[in-house]
Amino acid sequence: MRLRHALGLTVAATTALLGLSVPAVAGPAAQLRTSLDPRTSVLKPGERVQVLAFDDNSLLNGGAHYGLGVWARFSSLGAAGQPFSDKTVSSTAIGATTDGMVHNVVAAGSRVFIADRRMTDGRWFPWGEITSAGAAGPLPGTPQQVAVAAMGRKLHVLALVDGKVHQATGDWNTGTWSGWGDVSSATGLPTGIRIAAAVTGNSLHVVSLGLDDEIYVADGDYDRGTWRVGEPTALLGQPSAGVIGELSAAAIGSKLHIVAEADDRLYQATGDYAAGSWAGWGDLTAATGQVGPLGWVDRLAVAAVGNKLHLYTLSGRGMYNATGDYDRGTWSGWGNVTQAVDAPGLSDLAVTAA
Repeated sequence: MRLRHALGLTVAATTALLGLSVPAVAGPAAQLRTSLDPRTSVLKPGERVQVLAFDDNSLLNGGAHYGLGVWARFSSLGAAGQPFSDKTVSSTAIGATTDGMVHNVVAAGSRVFIADRRMTDGRWFPWGEITSAGAAGPLPGTPQQVAVAAMGRKLHVLALVDGKVHQATGDWNTGTWSGWGDVSSATGLPTGIRIAAAVTGNSLHVVSLGLDDEIYVADGDYDRGTWRVGEPTALLGQPSAGVIGELSAAAIGSKLHIVAEADDRLYQATGDYAAGSWAGWGDLTAATGQVGPLGWVDRLAVAAVGNKLHLYTLSGRGMYNATGDYDRGTWSGWGNVTQAVDAPGLSDLAVTAA
């Protein structure tokens, strides 16, 4: 599909955080219990997430079932035939398609690999290579970062190479991969240093943090066959006086939630694609009841489950989680996931609703 260039969204009259407050009972205690048997907890249908993590030595899988109130302990991935050394891993991404498959994507050297897990029974499938000649083909260089977003039974994989965003799509209906497309050249997206991705309806949203410390969003509308590029920071200003370091994104309905870290505080901006407006930046560190910074934020990931936004951070190699409930209009306090599951010190993580 060739996508054309079009305009972005306008700014809303308000720039306040949309509708969430911290409840009086919120606190720093862990939100979930530990499950010693992940097969009987995190695989069951419901409000659940899957985590792909890295601890400098190996890739790890974890997960939570928020409906049952349990975390599964982190363990090695069960995919056979791993064709790369864990020491070469530079970035991880994870996404779930509507057929119940969770796709674990890893950048290692100049290549990108994928391992799938079926949530109905927990079965792992063997490793495959997205950058092989029989799939999407090789990238023009070594990826700095990968990100993914699922649309039905299609998985959009984004790779940031020399500041440019490249995209390939795996179609589980046909069992085929597209080649890599240069999103940055097609849309005029400036050189980026961090990327995130999310989907609303039949539109793919590529969020990019530019070298100029501005945040850009390239929207690929697969119904109209168009691209539109917007710059939320031009509409809303910067989230703080500090430099943005980490970036993540998730979608709830027609709303794209962008979470950014600056000076070890978290901020949120929301693009409402039904209303055609942006609102933010809201101070999530304040909204979650944290007095002062949580600690330095090494990694940031967000996942949307139903009408809830789950935030995950790595701070001092520990993993923490807070949840915004848009039905109740409240934020939880921060829970220490590492403490709850006795996890190793982590250096990278990616999460997805499963």
